[in-house]
Amino acid sequence: MHSPPLFLFPRCLNNMSVHNHAFAKKIVGVVALLAIASVLSACGGHDEHPASTTQNEIKTQAELFKVHDQSLPVFALFPGSVITSDQISISSRVMGYVRSVDVHEGQSVKTGDTLLTIDSTDVTGAINQARAEVNKARAALSNAKNNYDRYSSLYKENAVPKQLFEQMQTAYKVAQSNYSAAQAGLKQAESQLSYVKISAPFSGTITSRMVDSGQMASPGIPLLILQGSGHKQVDVQLTSQAFATLTLGKPVTVRYTDFQGEQHEFQGLVERMVDATDPVTHTHTVKIGVPESVNVRSGNYVVVEIAVAHETGMLVPLSAIHNRGGIRGVFVLDDQNRTWFRMVRLGHVIDGKQVILSGLVPGERLVTKSDDRLQNGIVVTNASADKEQPHQPGWQAGTCLFALQDHGLDHGGADIIRPDGLLHHTPVIQPGNRGARCSDSGATRRQQCGTDSGAGRQTP
Repeated sequence: MHSPPLFLFPRCLNNMSVHNHAFAKKIVGVVALLAIASVLSACGGHDEHPASTTQNEIKTQAELFKVHDQSLPVFALFPGSVITSDQISISSRVMGYVRSVDVHEGQSVKTGDTLLTIDSTDVTGAINQARAEVNKARAALSNAKNNYDRYSSLYKENAVPKQLFEQMQTAYKVAQSNYSAAQAGLKQAESQLSYVKISAPFSGTITSRMVDSGQMASPGIPLLILQGSGHKQVDVQLTSQAFATLTLGKPVTVRYTDFQGEQHEFQGLVERMVDATDPVTHTHTVKIGVPESVNVRSGNYVVVEIAVAHETGMLVPLSAIHNRGGIRGVFVLDDQNRTWFRMVRLGHVIDGKQVILSGLVPGERLVTKSDDRLQNGIVVTNASADKEQPHQPGWQAGTCLFALQDHGLDHGGADIIRPDGLLHHTPVIQPGNRGARCSDSGATRRQQCGTDSGAGRQTP
């Protein structure tokens, strides 16, 4: 005997006022009579079989990936900059006002080219003072020598005591020393004059200029940055935890953005590690080599990625990630080999695979490649379920139910008269449970379920 057709009972009748309660009872009675009549009609001795409705299923073949837990690295990101191995800071060795700056940023220079000039007024004054000291010491030396020579002759003739002769002798030696010191001071003052004009120590490019004419230059304070054409490196400051994971020659991932805004990454080898920590930042200096094939400019900002720990997580192929209306997720297969879109939270990309932070459970199967465009409810024919699910009672998959959305009572559902003639309320089944989904937008209305999620199956 075939089941009679279903009848809808508007649940919104429960919202009727007390004055309409009797009217509602009449409607219930009418509907019940119709159901009984339908049952009797179905029990009649007709040999004709009602036409069975089959749901049009979309089928496809796909490549699958089974999710499982694995050990994943935990990365820490550190900012760095690209430098060259022969990059130096140009500073003055003398204090004075900058008279002129003969270069600009980006200018190429050769060895010996004048970069800037310091005002020589103070240096010239120091030279003149040193020359005066030399003249003074020379005169004192000449006087001491004459006294020494005179007292030496008198001492030989026993005309003066030995003590007085020794005093003249000592004074002469002191005068000699003072004269030598004055000469050294003059040479030092004159040498400062050569530091007034600062020249390029090697050929390269001026990458930074921190001074202008008229500003004060002090010894040790950088004025210019000169970069040679040597090997490029990434200069980065690391914490002690990240520093402890590195060794010389270990590959490290470096990411950067070019001038067109495109993201790039490369693998560089650790070339230099400074064990001593900076007293201010408490970090270690590390330099990472940049391969010759990488077209990154000096001074470019980069991000260095260091694995500092490990944790359990899930990796899936990048081809399993889909974008639906700005929401990124995956298509998961249920036990009936049907696809369902599920939003997931994404992490880093490791070796060409996507880290999934949440949204998946180990053992679930994902579609990584399909012959057709994926959507909810597609049957993958070349996939086998891990275990067969027993048939559950209730309405068969594909039965099309109608739901009357009731905003005043609950989250929606359908009141139906079952074949036994009893009134039963069926809640809306979410797509994740392979059921129907009814829209709750707008006023109370009746809408066909299962149109965008495949089969509509009632929970028994």
